[in-house]
Amino acid sequence: MFFLKVSSFGIVSAAHCPKPIHLTKTIKMRKAFILLPILAMALFASCNKSINRVPTDTGASKAPVKGTHSTGTTYYVDPAGSDSNDGQSTTTAWQSISKVNTQTFLPGDQILFKASGSWSGQLLPKGSGSSGSPIVIDMYGTGNKPVINGSGADTTGAVKLIGQSYWQIKNLEVTNKQTAGGTSRLYGIHIKTATSTAFTNVQILNCFVHDVNSYTTESNTTLFNKGTGGIIVGGNNSEVLIKGCHVKDVTVEGIRNTGGTCSHILIDSNLIENVYGDGIVLNGVNNNSAITRNVGRNLCYNTNTYNYAGMWTSNSVGTLVAYNEISGITGGGANDGEPFDADLGVSGDIFEYNYTHDNKRGFMLFMHGTSNVTVRYNISVNDIGDGKRLFFYDPGSHTNIKIYNNTFFITGNVAQLFYNDFNNTSNTTEFSNNIVYCTGTVAKFSQNGTSANCLFRNNCFYPQSMTSVNGPAAGTMSGSVYSDPKFVSAASGATTNFNLQSTSPCLNMGVVMGSNGGIDYYGTALPAGAPDIGFYQHPSTGTTSTLNATADAYVRDGSYATTNYGTLTYTVVKSDAVGYARKAYEKFDFSSVPASSVQAATLSLYVNGVNTAPTRTISVYTTQTESWGETSINWNNAPTDTTYVGQIVVTGVGTYALDVKNAINAQLAKSDHIVSFLLQNNGPNSSTNDITLNSREASSNQPALTVIY
Repeated sequence: MFFLKVSSFGIVSAAHCPKPIHLTKTIKMRKAFILLPILAMALFASCNKSINRVPTDTGASKAPVKGTHSTGTTYYVDPAGSDSNDGQSTTTAWQSISKVNTQTFLPGDQILFKASGSWSGQLLPKGSGSSGSPIVIDMYGTGNKPVINGSGADTTGAVKLIGQSYWQIKNLEVTNKQTAGGTSRLYGIHIKTATSTAFTNVQILNCFVHDVNSYTTESNTTLFNKGTGGIIVGGNNSEVLIKGCHVKDVTVEGIRNTGGTCSHILIDSNLIENVYGDGIVLNGVNNNSAITRNVGRNLCYNTNTYNYAGMWTSNSVGTLVAYNEISGITGGGANDGEPFDADLGVSGDIFEYNYTHDNKRGFMLFMHGTSNVTVRYNISVNDIGDGKRLFFYDPGSHTNIKIYNNTFFITGNVAQLFYNDFNNTSNTTEFSNNIVYCTGTVAKFSQNGTSANCLFRNNCFYPQSMTSVNGPAAGTMSGSVYSDPKFVSAASGATTNFNLQSTSPCLNMGVVMGSNGGIDYYGTALPAGAPDIGFYQHPSTGTTSTLNATADAYVRDGSYATTNYGTLTYTVVKSDAVGYARKAYEKFDFSSVPASSVQAATLSLYVNGVNTAPTRTISVYTTQTESWGETSINWNNAPTDTTYVGQIVVTGVGTYALDVKNAINAQLAKSDHIVSFLLQNNGPNSSTNDITLNSREASSNQPALTVIY
């Protein structure tokens, strides 16, 4: 659970934290911030996953409120007003923001700008609110949001607060534009500290910030300031909420804090578009902060080598990054450009339930020194537009990184899935229950090999050849599935295209992960037992039963035709000359299934060894009789095939699955609820096409029949 503190504003808010920064990135140290000691772990609840939309209006007040209310005075500002007025009614409104800037406001005061009005200059009001009585900037009347056009002067923000607490800024349209080629460092809305004293409880709600063209020549280290742009929060602070805003056409940054001693920052339900640099950044946050339900489009469009990323964290502990959608990243510099980045000093951050698509530079960057980061139940589609990598591991330690139950759909050819320092012995990444599907060729699994301290469990790699070069180190991979995962529709578009069909080999094939969040991408509850592989968990509309084989064996021809091999821990399938050919048999008793038909049935077989032939095909049949015995079956008395069920193309060690629904339903129509499968290779004879499979006597990964009824 992510516990958002209920602020004195009377609505759920999150806390804040910026610190002074020198926002430069080098190849290995992208964002050099000071790591703060922070202790809390962020979790989140009650998140709406409806992210494919523009953030909705927060419902802020638009009607005029006359005179003095219970804890403060309401002031009105109208372009047709007069600064000689008292400002306390719509008929005696002030005219200019200069007049507003001369006033020191008190707790409970409201400053209301007339709808569809427009002002030029910097709005820089004074004063602070108090707990339960914030100072509110809002609009009155009907029409468009009132517009504050900043002057474009260096270091100005169109709207600015300096060291002030308990403010709400709502329903404004903000710009701050300089002449093209100018050198001004600009802000749309800028909240900062005056000294080292922290400010608290500031909310920016339902504002439209656009056309802020801050200086972008990164090579000019004297003038360039990365911490400029749309909505920027700087210095020590807490309890800051940025929600429901639209940030568009800004440089350098979209929404970010710039460091400090910070806590409880929530950046939620914003739309960020056309941003030169980073979309959203949280740096130095140390307690229950989050980036949630935001939509980022065309972020990081710079074309030089300076590094930016979509939404990222740095020097943070337990920050949640969830339910976001990011698309259209085309730049990002020499090393970045990924939708997500766990940067320097990150510990315990969680990246979950996000949707990324049609980006150029891969899915995620891990900077050195990151630890205890979880990446789960995300969907990534077409995120390697440049064909380079899926993950970037910066050289150095990466401790206890868990990447599980994600779906990665990749189009085209890719140089490697894991780039750079994935083979470092200090890398302890667990990569489990993921689907990695590529329509082209993956030249290398990892650029430089993989650490023997990593773990790869129950992933679906399709095709299997992606693991062939610099694949997982010996003994680190188990339970892999190499069959087509059977998406509903393997094409770009809605996330539901990448849900699994009922015949998918990935159903119920995952490994149980502790503290897994309890739900999949769509909010479907996760089972207590084996989950599906990938970001999608199929709903439990029926009862799932996994049955172990009651008998299995292989048989061999020629001089071995009367030999029984039923007690071994393996079976063998091979097409070869007389004396070398082998066939395997598997028998299952499903009399315990109280149904006349099943919704789905999957036969799962684990291949533990293959010879040198690049591919081998196992044809599967039901047999003429099921009466054969495990310790008596041999080549001479083995039953023949009856009905063709399907085939499994074996490309390496791992779990393979086959849809056998029709075969099971055919057998359920009979009184004998036992099914027997024959596994044989119908290809040409070869001395190198043998396949060894685990039998029911093996210590793990035994043959299984999973039925849903």
